[in-house]
Amino acid sequence: MTRHIISGIQPVRPCRRLVGLLIGLSLAPSLGACGPGTSGDDSPASRPPTPPASVPAPSAPAEDAALLAYQGMWRAYAKAGLTADPQEPELARYATGRALSTLRSGLTRLREDGNVIKGEYQSEPQVIATTPATPPGAVTVQDCLDSTQFLTYTRSGALADDIPGGRRAVRATVIRDGDGWKVSSFGVQAVGTC
Repeated sequence: MTRHIISGIQPVRPCRRLVGLLIGLSLAPSLGACGPGTSGDDSPASRPPTPPASVPAPSAPAEDAALLAYQGMWRAYAKAGLTADPQEPELARYATGRALSTLRSGLTRLREDGNVIKGEYQSEPQVIATTPATPPGAVTVQDCLDSTQFLTYTRSGALADDIPGGRRAVRATVIRDGDGWKVSSFGVQAVGTC
């Protein structure tokens, strides 16, 4: 579990329904170990090479990069929430398209209401699918984001409302964007969904 002690994040409005689960599992080939030849000659030159014990999945670097982009998006949003700044440059570093628009809209609403976000959130993201399997161009991330201590405050420091935080299921799509990865869309469900 990743714990982030960064001031704030505004829970994103829950989406009504997740749009389709991307299916595409990356399967690592499994290789058996080779033994010495049957000729009886066990010299190094006559032995077949021994393959590695396991071969990493070709999409592993893509999955790692997608998780880093997802985590970076929430850190950037938390940072932007301290001042309710929808133009925080880090947002565009980790998010694009609909995801970036959603984040900026939430921050704009905060600013208009005279509020900020601060506190601590916990995140447990994991990759659940890649499309296509190799090389992936999109990665689906599933998370259980705990916003219990991640709340909206007035600029004077008082809680802005009595809406509790809590554990929320999140599903995000992270896409290859040029040479890097960015979150293109995400949906945050109601408290208690994970």
